[in-house]
Amino acid sequence: MNSRSITADRLLEAVPDDPAPLSVSTASKTKLGVIRLRFTKAAGVPDAECTRITVTLPVGDSNTDLTSNPGNIDYKHSSSGRSWSITPSGDRATYVCTPSGPGGKFIFTDTAHFTLILDAIPVGRLPGEASLALTASTATNQLDEEDWTVSITKAVDDFFFFRAFSCEQPQIPNNGTATLRWEGSEHETEYWLSYDGRDPQQVTGQSVQIEGITDTTTFVLDARTPNPDTKEFDQHHYLSTTVTVKEPTIVAKELTAKRINVPQTLTADSSNKTTTLHGRTTFEEDVIVMAQLIVNGTITNEAGTVQIEASSGSITSSGTVQGASLKAGATYGIANNGAITGSSLNAGSGNITTSGTVQGASLQAGTTYGIASNGAITGSSLNAGSGNITTSGTVQGASLKAGATYGIANNGAITGSSLNAGSGNITTSGKVSDNGEILRFGTRVVIRNAYHSNEGLNEDNATKAYVSLKQITNGNARWRWYLDRPQ
Repeated sequence: MNSRSITADRLLEAVPDDPAPLSVSTASKTKLGVIRLRFTKAAGVPDAECTRITVTLPVGDSNTDLTSNPGNIDYKHSSSGRSWSITPSGDRATYVCTPSGPGGKFIFTDTAHFTLILDAIPVGRLPGEASLALTASTATNQLDEEDWTVSITKAVDDFFFFRAFSCEQPQIPNNGTATLRWEGSEHETEYWLSYDGRDPQQVTGQSVQIEGITDTTTFVLDARTPNPDTKEFDQHHYLSTTVTVKEPTIVAKELTAKRINVPQTLTADSSNKTTTLHGRTTFEEDVIVMAQLIVNGTITNEAGTVQIEASSGSITSSGTVQGASLKAGATYGIANNGAITGSSLNAGSGNITTSGTVQGASLQAGTTYGIASNGAITGSSLNAGSGNITTSGTVQGASLKAGATYGIANNGAITGSSLNAGSGNITTSGKVSDNGEILRFGTRVVIRNAYHSNEGLNEDNATKAYVSLKQITNGNARWRWYLDRPQ
């Protein structure tokens, strides 16, 4: 058997029915091509007998390879005469075509043809020319083998496309990894990714992974194409996608809300050491503020403790501060223009100062400043230590003790079942009474006899600085003397 290569006396010719280039695949999308290889008799030669045709595809990842994955290629044929049997190799890179029927021959005449159809070819990603290797067993007078190649063109689509930008998982755990995918042109296209205020970074391929995501994040992908005039990649095409984070870490320069519900712990440690809340704020557990907590509404602490960690910190509120335990540190105490209520109020060595009401089962102002209030002070136990209880209103309680030095200073009434000034003074510009009977009123007193109204002071002592009683001569045991209100 002789072998002929590509010469003018070749008996068969093979050309693709569709000479258009096959579109190359991209990283995100596999393009499927079809080749219809039509075999006919060469012009000017006698009718030729054919017993076999073999077609081999170039397989690999280079620009001269047709495909890197031929395993799923479909095959069939068409013929002007008898049918053919197609036998692919195991990987479907080679196809052996033989005529069916008696004699196993196919006669190529001027009108006879055989077409091998290869469909669903996964076209490679690199543009170029892929050469199919052909071998045909043909004869006019004697059987020969002809070997030649047919070129198939692979090309990039000449249109731009950019679509389907998304996150593989729409929600990830805190500090998790986001996998981003998209579809788009690779020819003359650059992709730049930005998120969270970061500068755009160029990414290759059509997917990327971003690690360490701690908060819900929006990713923006910019597909840049050349400017037709300058050839610079300054034509922008944007797509965005958002991934949410379960139990995120929130970092904000400023947080403003009408209401904040914190199921566990709110910790504030901003650059100016200040956390400001507007409106009603409810904390179910502990609240720790490193310096100053400013509330323009109401703080309600249902279970935990509102605590200022810094010794020079403050709890400042224009509304109500209320809770089981309120502690403001060692220096400034609690400053409030409204009411302070609670079962335990402790200012440390600082002050509890208010223009409203200070009320509670136990009120202790420390060892230095005491409790200063322009309103009423009430309680079952009021102890100023060595300080003062000072008020322009009423001081009232079962036990009032002003300490060893200053006593109780009051421009109003002092009432109680037990009044103890220690070594100090009880001073008042009002009345002093005992069991409802007046002991003193103002700066004057009158002495009278309970049974003889006409027997009082000696008349001859009336103008002296001191007075003496008339002598009682009848020894009546019922004689008593009382201070009386001056008339």
